[in-house]
Amino acid sequence: MNIDIIQITIILAAVIIFFVTGWIRMDIVPLLIPFALVVTGLVSAEEVFLGFSSSAVITVASLFVITTGLVRSGVVNRVADSLNRLTGTSDLRLMLAGTALPGIVAGFIIVTATVLFFIPTLMRMAFQAGLSRSRLLLPLVSSCLLGANLTLIGASHNLVVNSLLEEYMGYGFAFFEFMPLGAILLLVGVFYSVFLGWRLLPAEDPGNGSPDSARPDLIETYDLVDRLWEVWVQDQSPAVGKTIRDMGLGERFGLCVVAVVRSDYQLPVDQTELRIQPGDVLLVLGSENRLIELVEKEGLFLAGHPREQKRLPLSTAEMVEVVVPPRSPVIGRTLTEIDFRENTGLSGIALWRNGTPYRTDVGHIPLQEGDGLLLFGDRTKTRSFKPGEKFRWLHAPRREEAPPELRSYGPYAILILLLVILSAALNWLPVAVAAVTGAACMVLIGLLKPREIYESIEWRAIILIGCLYPLGLGLQNSGASSLLANILLVASNNNPLLVLALIALVSILLTQPMHNVAAAVIMTPVALNAAQTLAVNPKTFVMAVVVGASAAFMMPMGHPMTLLVQKTGSYRAIDYLKYGAGLTLLVFVVIMIVVPLVWPF
Repeated sequence: MNIDIIQITIILAAVIIFFVTGWIRMDIVPLLIPFALVVTGLVSAEEVFLGFSSSAVITVASLFVITTGLVRSGVVNRVADSLNRLTGTSDLRLMLAGTALPGIVAGFIIVTATVLFFIPTLMRMAFQAGLSRSRLLLPLVSSCLLGANLTLIGASHNLVVNSLLEEYMGYGFAFFEFMPLGAILLLVGVFYSVFLGWRLLPAEDPGNGSPDSARPDLIETYDLVDRLWEVWVQDQSPAVGKTIRDMGLGERFGLCVVAVVRSDYQLPVDQTELRIQPGDVLLVLGSENRLIELVEKEGLFLAGHPREQKRLPLSTAEMVEVVVPPRSPVIGRTLTEIDFRENTGLSGIALWRNGTPYRTDVGHIPLQEGDGLLLFGDRTKTRSFKPGEKFRWLHAPRREEAPPELRSYGPYAILILLLVILSAALNWLPVAVAAVTGAACMVLIGLLKPREIYESIEWRAIILIGCLYPLGLGLQNSGASSLLANILLVASNNNPLLVLALIALVSILLTQPMHNVAAAVIMTPVALNAAQTLAVNPKTFVMAVVVGASAAFMMPMGHPMTLLVQKTGSYRAIDYLKYGAGLTLLVFVVIMIVVPLVWPF
């Protein structure tokens, strides 16, 4: 074994160890690879950063911009919210739609965005249905990873592998070439999750609206614990069509409605005459016992205490906090006098002054410099609220993902995505050129500002791809990929089907402890060398790498989204293994049966 192979083996081993142990941050490890490759002489200084000019990096960066345009225009949110109409109250339909629909979407936009925007919807629906979110989140992620195989642009490692294939062989995959295999993989994944997989995941208590399930700091600060509750109006509730006055909250139950939140609508000041609609959020002040009595009689859903802004919000409403700054024009005036609710859609539910919280008649208290105001409203209202010179943020919300003023751009964003897909699928333009043009069009139509191009790109993913890319070149230059291919050939006795099985198996094993892009970069040169030696179709072996690198289910480190849901879903390492082992086996079977049929040897 020559020195180059020993050096590249040490580098590979170090990368895997660092990814698995976390001794060095996962996003720092790739930055050290170019140094290691150049110092050892495996890759020249001129070649080591060629990955950043590859079509894969350009395409992935452009897809982040296009996905941001789809998100900002409300397209992704509307698709996610359509789950409510598809599932109704059925747990089976919730599981089915919560895996199939995200999986299809993940074939056309970035997996990360798909998961992030379906999680809140699924969590909200699971919360109302009394179904454990732990049994939904990992199936959601796995469906998105498998659904990403529907198209060439579904996953970043698809593009990396395609770029390596073009570099080595002079040709790549067609845009929809993955579709037959991807559709079968998604179907298998959905059926596995719906009929078996969810039973292997922990049945954590999803919460039944108990106030103990969430007590945000602001609730405690304003002394509203056990006094302030968020109630959701369900579709079949007897309260639908009634006014607040008809419900008799004060007379019958001794409760007070502080605010009514309805997405996208400005509600009147006199909410006693407001007719309740499905999906409304009521903020109610009063005792827990009386509130439970109301919920039972009117068929409402007690969601517990209102929440502060969260990355993965459960409710459609949230709390924020502002302060009255010096020289504010609202000093000496009340919220009612400045028409605060009419102008902002937000309700002032408590006021903090001189170390004391005030919780009643907040709208009629003249404001003073330094007053803190606790506000409650729909997330679109809190996130589009601009304090201006009147107020300053104390607890600001996250930026509104889909501002109301941009939602009219939805059809144009969809049209741009379709044109990108058609241009690439019909070979009018190379996929990288089509994607970067689509990104530019998002700015030209006014949906995104130029600076938002750079804000929307996930630079960690770009650096990961760019820095890992020369690892494949190092494997090739050192002869390690040829050696690994020969080992596989000897182990399989030169049987193409057995070589396919070994390539798939190694790809699957590699992607568990490390990012799937890294597994794809390592195994693609090996697959190409094996194909060249056997004189078979290289796409057959390369597809085993693509699909194997998608099967990142058995450990949380294989993909950022499997890691993201670990805390939210309260998963342990054993949960990933129990759920992922069966699904990984099915993916391996699909590779062995379908890949040789679609891409014959």
